[in-house]
Amino acid sequence: MADTPAHDNDLAQAEQDLARLLQTLADGRQEGRESLSLARLAKRSTLPMSALLRYLSVLTEAGWVSLEDGERGLQLVRLTAAGVAQLDSLSTSGDPQ
Repeated sequence: MADTPAHDNDLAQAEQDLARLLQTLADGRQEGRESLSLARLAKRSTLPMSALLRYLSVLTEAGWVSLEDGERGLQLVRLTAAGVAQLDSLSTSGDPQ
């Protein structure tokens, strides 16, 4: 199946969304928050919850984020060491944001 311009645009958008999601988690770490709730992460990353959950599934499988149960039944998302390394490699790839 050949790539189409629409497919390329979708892929580029997904890459941007994933990078923004990792950066949002890294920003939270710099603020002293080791983890963020799903609601806070969706708001800060400006991603719809449905997209956020799809991306987190991929990132969790890759070992870049972890999901854990927090207080009051909240699910929390934390950037792993592998996720930090991946974010560093994205930041140094020369792609301006």
